[in-house]
Amino acid sequence: MTLRPRWPRAGAVALAAVLLATLGSCAYYNTYYLARKSYFLGTGGQPYPIDRPDATQSQNFQKAVDYSKKVIGDYPGSKWIDDAYLLWAKALLGRDDPLQSISMLQNFSTRFPTSPLKNEALFILGVAQRQARRYGDADQSLKQFLQQAPKSPLAPYAQLERSRALVSLERYGDAAQAAGAVLQRTGKAKNLLVPQARQVRAEALFQAGRFPESREDFHWLGAHAKTDEDRLTYLMREADALESARAYEDELALLRTALSHEIEPIPPEAATPNEAAAAGGIQTTIVPSGTTAGDHYGRIVLRMGTAELLAGRQKEALDAYARVLHDYPRTALAAEAQYRVGYAWETAAEDFARARSEYARVRDQFPSSPFAQQAQSRLSNLDRVTQFRAAGGDTAQRAAEAGFLLAELYLFQHGKPERALEQYRAVADSFSGTPWAAKAMVAEGWVLARKLDRKAAADSLWWEVVRHHPATEAQLAARDYLEAEGQSVPPELIKAPLVREAPPDTTRLTPPPATTPPLGARSPRGLAPI
Repeated sequence: MTLRPRWPRAGAVALAAVLLATLGSCAYYNTYYLARKSYFLGTGGQPYPIDRPDATQSQNFQKAVDYSKKVIGDYPGSKWIDDAYLLWAKALLGRDDPLQSISMLQNFSTRFPTSPLKNEALFILGVAQRQARRYGDADQSLKQFLQQAPKSPLAPYAQLERSRALVSLERYGDAAQAAGAVLQRTGKAKNLLVPQARQVRAEALFQAGRFPESREDFHWLGAHAKTDEDRLTYLMREADALESARAYEDELALLRTALSHEIEPIPPEAATPNEAAAAGGIQTTIVPSGTTAGDHYGRIVLRMGTAELLAGRQKEALDAYARVLHDYPRTALAAEAQYRVGYAWETAAEDFARARSEYARVRDQFPSSPFAQQAQSRLSNLDRVTQFRAAGGDTAQRAAEAGFLLAELYLFQHGKPERALEQYRAVADSFSGTPWAAKAMVAEGWVLARKLDRKAAADSLWWEVVRHHPATEAQLAARDYLEAEGQSVPPELIKAPLVREAPPDTTRLTPPPATTPPLGARSPRGLAPI
């Protein structure tokens, strides 16, 4: 007979309790382990989804949410419950649900007052707020996190997120500084975040008007780009920086160098690849103009044409556009080139008739191109100018309206404030002593103050309108501009415009009373019509 060991009753109960606790702890750990594993598969090992959530990882983030909920539901008394709660909120970011993350985390410190994860929760809250476009709240949360945990491994991530929020708030100098703080750090996180930080800083510096510094970052991004398309994108942004700095010759040099590394395409009607190579006596690679690689060549040539136009060389610009039209017929690139031909004639040559003709051809190249729509819009503007010019002699009002329309075209469409200023002055001189002249003088002052930074000259014009053009809308506008700059306009100078009653509408007859029977109706007794 085999004897089995016998445990005291109390000892057996205690052992059972220990075993149950151990099994519960293991079950908790396994569930939480699966939640973490799914989450980091979704983020690629990063502490959170740094860029836009990857839709292909949605399933992993959903698993992280489900496992986290299971931990909280099955083990509510666990000391690690705050870990699961925070992981749940983080996984919601991967599912592109930042509002729910905010709802969970904004009271994290109250829910878990002794949790060591409060700083991390504050960081994730800031990330969620930025993704939810609550940029001011995001700035405050991330700033507070950096003050409370400046040496945290998440600090460089917080600087990156804060720089993104600051760009959205149009605080470009602060954004560039925050992105630069990421680059000044050392360690693994800094190395991982360099491309994102460079990109944010480059855009912030560009918007702040610091074009040379911006160009340096765009150049670095292009040199470290992983695809040809990204490389071209950053090349164009580098050209944007040079163009904004009006360094057109440097821009052209940059583009020519880039063009020398591209393969020149052949147009569809050209010889076959073998014939083209034989004709030149050399072996060459032919890239069809419809391919992406061929498009890169055309996009660079287009940009060179724009640089030539801005440098004041219209012929060279038109030659570049013609080259694209020849090499890429009936393509989106051809539509853009044709649009820019029209733009050159409109803005550089101010030949509106020729511009209208060129704009009308854009749709023939590629009807679905956005440049076809833009060309139609500019064509409509030029049609209005032509129409007003033709009818300008009919009335003084029509002539004045034509002058204003042309001035606005120069100012808002062509980006030529000096030409707009000339046109407003012409209107003021032609209609001296009339409300039209006063309106033109107010507009002239606006251009001087807002576009040419000549505030003293603008104030002088506005005071002239206030003193010599009473009882006009222009006088009220001039007063408002002066007072917006802190100047005091005596109330006795201002006269309200006269309100004229509209003339009676004689095109309609007065309706008959409601009790009057309609024409042709018979009287109640069946007599003759009324």
